[in-house]
Amino acid sequence: MLPPLSGNSTRFIHLFPVGIRPPLLPCHRDEEEMTDMKKVVRRKLTFAQLLQDAGDLLEIERGETIYQPGDSSDSIYLVEKGRVKLVYLDESGKKLTLAILDPGEIFGEMCLVGEETRRHQASAIEDAVVRRIRRKEFARIMEEEPLYLQLLLEHFARRVREFEEALEDFAFKDIQARLSRRLLKLSDEYGVKTKDGILISFQLTHKELADMIGSARENTTLALNRFAREGILDKSRYRIIIKNEDELRAKINAQN
Repeated sequence: MLPPLSGNSTRFIHLFPVGIRPPLLPCHRDEEEMTDMKKVVRRKLTFAQLLQDAGDLLEIERGETIYQPGDSSDSIYLVEKGRVKLVYLDESGKKLTLAILDPGEIFGEMCLVGEETRRHQASAIEDAVVRRIRRKEFARIMEEEPLYLQLLLEHFARRVREFEEALEDFAFKDIQARLSRRLLKLSDEYGVKTKDGILISFQLTHKELADMIGSARENTTLALNRFAREGILDKSRYRIIIKNEDELRAKINAQN
């Protein structure tokens, strides 16, 4: 996740890793170059394709830490299999889940923008395989094919958008609105349609859900119980079925 931006836009210059020059953008490109660019866009390149032969593979057991605050920030990681959770830990032990990552997603990318030590924890929430690419090797890959920088910039843009949404939630939304947004996001990313509603397709404790919205477990449980009474969802110990997405959206919009 990107740090807050200052009032001017010069921060974006540093999105490019040290040693990489941004591709030149002349006013006019020849026809052959434009054709090559269109081919790249049409292929819908992914980090999995870009990095398939790079770095080394690490097998991570469920619950195992990949890196933690204070570790050297010198590599980018690609999730090959399983899921990885990024968590911010404060000095008092409070947790805030920054992201849950699926196969094909990268993390640890802040080493490209000057981060020297990690500021959050990365761990596997199920048995996983991740590909570790050292910063210099990643820079070499970018230098060999500058058009791949578009993929990296799109990734950073998504991170900025997610950061802005999180700031909005914490600043202006109550727990019901924050929980509603998170449930809709989980439904969109992991939902499976059933006869009873949309099942979130991986085990999720109330504590893990609370960490995603920056709330205490007890308050999250109270909000979930209220949603269940209102017929918005059904829940058991590790399972949530969303029955009424429109009501969740209404709870978000009620505070807009």
